Amino acid sequence: MEKPLSGRFRVLDSIRRNGPISRVEIADACGLSRSAVTGVVQSLQHEGWITELPEGSVGGGEGGREGGRGRPRINLDMNPNAAHVLGVKLSLHRMSVAVTDFRGDVLHTTTLPFNGSQHPDIAADMIEVGVRRCLIEAKIDKSRVLGLCVAIPGYINNQIGMCYWSPIFDRDDVAFGPLLAERFAFPTSIENDANMVTLAEHWFGEGKNLSNFAVVTVEHGIGMGLVTHDRLYRGNHGIGPEFGHAKIEFSDNVHRACRCGQLGCVEAYAADYAILRQVLPHFSLDSYSQDPKAYHVEIERITAEAKAGDPALRAEFAKAGRILGRAIGNLIATLNPPKVIVTGEGLRAGEMLFGPLVEEAKKLQLAGNRFETEIVAHTWGDDVWARGAAALVLQQVYMDPELQFRNIATPIAASIDGQLST
Repeated sequence: MEKPLSGRFRVLDSIRRNGPISRVEIADACGLSRSAVTGVVQSLQHEGWITELPEGSVGGGEGGREGGRGRPRINLDMNPNAAHVLGVKLSLHRMSVAVTDFRGDVLHTTTLPFNGSQHPDIAADMIEVGVRRCLIEAKIDKSRVLGLCVAIPGYINNQIGMCYWSPIFDRDDVAFGPLLAERFAFPTSIENDANMVTLAEHWFGEGKNLSNFAVVTVEHGIGMGLVTHDRLYRGNHGIGPEFGHAKIEFSDNVHRACRCGQLGCVEAYAADYAILRQVLPHFSLDSYSQDPKAYHVEIERITAEAKAGDPALRAEFAKAGRILGRAIGNLIATLNPPKVIVTGEGLRAGEMLFGPLVEEAKKLQLAGNRFETEIVAHTWGDDVWARGAAALVLQQVYMDPELQFRNIATPIAASIDGQLST
């Protein structure tokens, strides 16, 4: 059973979502008494996590004054310089390392070459090198880092740091979280890459003001993240939904092989590799794993040619979109979320894929349901993984502030006291 959200979490989350915001507005948003909010705010201010805006700035309400009259409200906001968070995205052809501020805004990104099927120790060593380089380039001291989260494709249990399977590693059942913990002085964690995108959407993107929604990622594979009641859904043993491996085709003479070894999976028809496999006779998953960079060059070339008007290529993207739309239609019939957010590098195809996707999904809408699910495309840059990492680390900080804040809050408060005394 999940613990109820603490007052400290609710205050911080309210400021993050709605700041700049006054104490009165925080109390209304959180359902806490004004005295409770005042106590939490004083503690957070002393530790340096939040800051007051210059006196005279106004909040909501009539003229930004208490009850519409009297002195102006003092607004509060997150202190972006309070601490930093590191995010790493591992893929089969590169590693991206980014550092964010306390609000989750990306300050600096470093990209390094990376090949999949690595020995876990080598992968951890490469992450250590990438993190060190990113912090040096960003001129940020490691003592100011709250935590690191690594996004990995595959079956990940975030709670125990276990990777049961991933194309990143040359073996299964890798306790990668503990390997990272040996190399860093700050807290570390791992997470499924689709879940990281989902957290980024919840904190910063299309899901920011929603308590329930689904995210479908379209890339080399098809992934999914799900938020229910403001929490990331984690299935059995911490493994979330594997939407890309739902079966969409059962006909013996047309179903396609998936990289998971089964037949008829969604991603075997709609992922990047599925499209390449249809248009390039020489393409194989083995050749992709041997030269993932060349694979990315090919999918970008094919996409550009389709956009330029090649009818056969356009037809392949449209077919992939229709298959994915059919699967999303089934998802909507099963869960009925208010919004499905489609994202990922596969959206480079634009309306060639997304238009048929939406059209097919809407065909499957159940008659009599007046509350139609919104399907939106959201194109992110590579910083989405870093923002998702920031969301995950900061969420953990909010949930267990006494544990997470202990090591870093004291120097922050001392620094602030020093600034005030000068």
